[in-house]
Amino acid sequence: MSAGYFPKREKIGLEDLFKGLVTASHILHYHGVLDAYGHISVRSPDNPATFWMACNMPPALVSSPEDLVEYKVEDASEVEKNAKKGYLERYIHSEIYKKFPNINAVVHSHCPEVLPYCISDVPLKASTHMSGFLGTSTPKKALPTSYH
Repeated sequence: MSAGYFPKREKIGLEDLFKGLVTASHILHYHGVLDAYGHISVRSPDNPATFWMACNMPPALVSSPEDLVEYKVEDASEVEKNAKKGYLERYIHSEIYKKFPNINAVVHSHCPEVLPYCISDVPLKASTHMSGFLGTSTPKKALPTSYH
């Protein structure tokens, strides 16, 4: 981790990573960022070709390293053959890690404030200074053609 309020760290250990991933799941759920089907993943500090994510369980129930599964960035397959069942959305995480090698964490949520813009012709527009990152128009992509 480096940037922002945190001092630069050379490398985080897996034990700290697991604690952080469990805690992040709880914080994101508590604040309503994640519902029962949302999740966060973290790229492995030991092997950037893999990432860790909770098994198929609500984020509020993730409680220990035994609830986490290691996946390959290449194809989102489990590193351990007998791993617990995972979310299908792990493929989204995998593709983001593949395309952006400097990204070390991904959050997938079903944010009710954004979903209407995904299914309607109403464009998502910046309405406050905090949403200026949206620019003057936000592209809407057809999923089947966006992944090719």
